[in-house]
Amino acid sequence: MSQQFVGINGEQTGLGFTNRDQGAKVEEDQGLIDFKIITNNGTHESMKMLIDLKNIFARQLPKMPKEYIVRLVFDRNHESMCIIKDNTKVIGGICYRKYPTQRFAEIAFLAITATLQVKGYGTRLMNKFKEHIQKQDVEYLLTYADNYAIGYFRKQGFYQEIKMQPDRWKGFIKDYDGGTLMECYVHPIIDYGNISDLIREQKQQMIDIIKKLTLNDRVYPGLDKQNYKVENSNSDKPTVKPESIQGILESGWTIDDYNELKKQKEKTFMISCQQIIDTMRKHKSAWPFLDPVNKDDVPDYYDVITDPIDIKTIEKKLQSNQYTSKDLFIKDVKRIFTNCRNYNQPDTIYYKCANELERSIDDYLKKLKDEQQIPGVSKKIKKTNNK
Repeated sequence: MSQQFVGINGEQTGLGFTNRDQGAKVEEDQGLIDFKIITNNGTHESMKMLIDLKNIFARQLPKMPKEYIVRLVFDRNHESMCIIKDNTKVIGGICYRKYPTQRFAEIAFLAITATLQVKGYGTRLMNKFKEHIQKQDVEYLLTYADNYAIGYFRKQGFYQEIKMQPDRWKGFIKDYDGGTLMECYVHPIIDYGNISDLIREQKQQMIDIIKKLTLNDRVYPGLDKQNYKVENSNSDKPTVKPESIQGILESGWTIDDYNELKKQKEKTFMISCQQIIDTMRKHKSAWPFLDPVNKDDVPDYYDVITDPIDIKTIEKKLQSNQYTSKDLFIKDVKRIFTNCRNYNQPDTIYYKCANELERSIDDYLKKLKDEQQIPGVSKKIKKTNNK
């Protein structure tokens, strides 16, 4: 399970966010990639980059009309931030429009070349864009995201809940059918260009604080395998006192904690088993198995079935704590059906009832089997005489 990072700006992502950003940041620091703001200023260099970026948008956003992409990319009210690799090749970018009086910007298009989408360039592009837009006194970013892009934008701090006052943006941006409007707050003091370093520093500071408050970094040698062996036991008393093991008491463990946890698990086990019993009892096919077989009614039954069992007997054994493991309980329940099939012929009503009732509780038994073992049955450590 990945760790969840929720940033001050609302970023919701695993801590892999920092690795993705850092990988591209290293390339930036080495001069392998660069980020440039491009406008349609009529120069040959700008036009070439805008054409390259337009082609990337057209390939990566196939549902977007190509004429619309061309119109916005070359519109002089729009700007683009391009990622330039090896000082020559455009590999992705963002096309956006600022609304200075309203202090927000709308992202029209964002895309990275398909072959480079797993290298962290998209994360780095967004952080560099926030760093740039922050200096323009822009407070919010808005964008319409399709179903494929919602996940990306959410990881970059965009939310579907729009907190900006409607009169600041309504009438300024166009509604898009099939798109989801998302918003990101650009925090005025966050250093977006170095955000991965900041997150790592924060993480390390938290680890250092935790180390001061706990003993988790201290490692003890544990038990000597040569002097102890493991055996199964139903005893509630451990052969080796837990408090005699180095590090147990230092961790804050107490026997009261163990006893309380044991009671909770035993209670959970009892409840699960009782639910299975109640489910069986209520089933329409349970009537032959509710009580022990009457010897007067079936004289030879106990000659054939030497280990009889029934629902009533199982419940009594459960209430008297005779089931020290879930396997014993499951074995008794299943023996109801095997006994019935061993004694009765397949064409009898009893045989059919056994099959129906077994099918009805099979999932319940599987679920119980997957649950944790009750505390009364465990592997105990016993000291040997080798020493």
